[in-house]
Amino acid sequence: MIQDAGYRSWEPTYIRDAEEAIDLKGNLVLPGFSDSHVHFVPSAVDRMKVNLNGSRNFEEIGQRLKDWVERHPQESTVHACCLEVSDLEEKRPPTRNVIDHYLRDYSVLIESRDFHYTVLNTRALHSSRVPFTMEGVELDERQRPTGIFRGKANAFLRRKTADSYSWEDKERAVYELSGRLLKKGVTSIHAMEGGYGFPESDAEFLASCGPKLPLDIAIYFGTTSPEKVKRLGLSRIGDLFLDGSFASGNAALLSNYEDHPGNGTLNYSQEELNSFLLRCYLADLDTSLHAVGNRAMEQALIAHEYARQKTGNIYLRHRIEHAELTTELQRKRAAALGLTFSMQPAFEYYYGGSHSMYAERLGERWRQTNPFREIRNAGIRICGGSDSGLTPVNPLVGIYAAVNPPVDENRLTIEEALSMFTRDAAWAVREEDYKGEIEIGKIADLTVTDRNIFLTNPKNIITAEIIMTIKSGSVLYHNL
Repeated sequence: MIQDAGYRSWEPTYIRDAEEAIDLKGNLVLPGFSDSHVHFVPSAVDRMKVNLNGSRNFEEIGQRLKDWVERHPQESTVHACCLEVSDLEEKRPPTRNVIDHYLRDYSVLIESRDFHYTVLNTRALHSSRVPFTMEGVELDERQRPTGIFRGKANAFLRRKTADSYSWEDKERAVYELSGRLLKKGVTSIHAMEGGYGFPESDAEFLASCGPKLPLDIAIYFGTTSPEKVKRLGLSRIGDLFLDGSFASGNAALLSNYEDHPGNGTLNYSQEELNSFLLRCYLADLDTSLHAVGNRAMEQALIAHEYARQKTGNIYLRHRIEHAELTTELQRKRAAALGLTFSMQPAFEYYYGGSHSMYAERLGERWRQTNPFREIRNAGIRICGGSDSGLTPVNPLVGIYAAVNPPVDENRLTIEEALSMFTRDAAWAVREEDYKGEIEIGKIADLTVTDRNIFLTNPKNIITAEIIMTIKSGSVLYHNL
């Protein structure tokens, strides 16, 4: 720590008695931030791929791929990530023929930013060994693969790609990512590892190396097997993908999409989900269910009501991840069940508003997405996260977005928004007795900002900077 120069008799006793003191020059001290939804290992590994985030059209995608090949001439396979269709002028993913136009002699695999589809060029297609009859293989009018893979085919490819990285590669990647998160004031994360489209081995890897990292990590193991969770010594299961995403147009809705036919896809039957949750209740596991659309939310509520009625177990802390579109009745039922909503307010910053991805997909229903105020008023606790790598880990952006949403009626106070990333996040993983607030007896996880966000114009919260992060009493990052 930084030693304060000199002894001054007027200083409080706790300053005089401390071995070291830091002069923060009047800057604001907050509890260390938690990010309640991080695909930690995949986000770390993505740093080794071509980042297509922000690409405006197919031409820019092609140029980024070619630039990477020029810098890595020894490689024969190009892994790219973070493709966002809503950013593209073409408003659709590139096909294998499009990618072939730029890179034909390399195997190219492109993953979407929301994890829900993968694109291969022709060379990668031939080596992928995906059966063309597998669900999710998109075919053209001549019944040939377009190179776009969704559903089960996408999950198969994502797991295959993830397993191509060694333990050592992943270890280096998570250490590097940990350092970047400390710079954002993050001292704890809830890691969503395994699950639909992600290898279960990531949960096993993080359970092994996580204790050596400078952050605290609460692991949610994305498997349908409570037995596997117990064998790893974990107490949380999920996030189980009940549906997809709005960006990919496969989140499950109660009514049709605005811009394409249908109302999305459910990945499990009601009977399957009921059985799964019942086994989790009986095994005393806290659960996490991915439910973006209101039809997926309905399925989740029915399953929780079923498991609660069968077991009478009211002591578990269950979560719904995302909960982006819900009805008033669903919020009342969720509150009665004691469910926590694990939400990503930055989605409103990146996707919200009248000229946004939400508006394209949902029409006027964009006004109903992420109604933070109505959720809190219903008595539901909200913990905040990023869903990295969908959006970057940056709690200050999340706080800004919750305080300044596109729909004024959805806004939270600064204290409520901060609680999503501190007090409520700690509660969600049973850490409230020693985390989430600055109190005597709690761990000294602290974040220092360069301004008082309670006194600044709320529109300026997004420009605030982290100048120090303290984990368990040790300064792990500072920029004073």
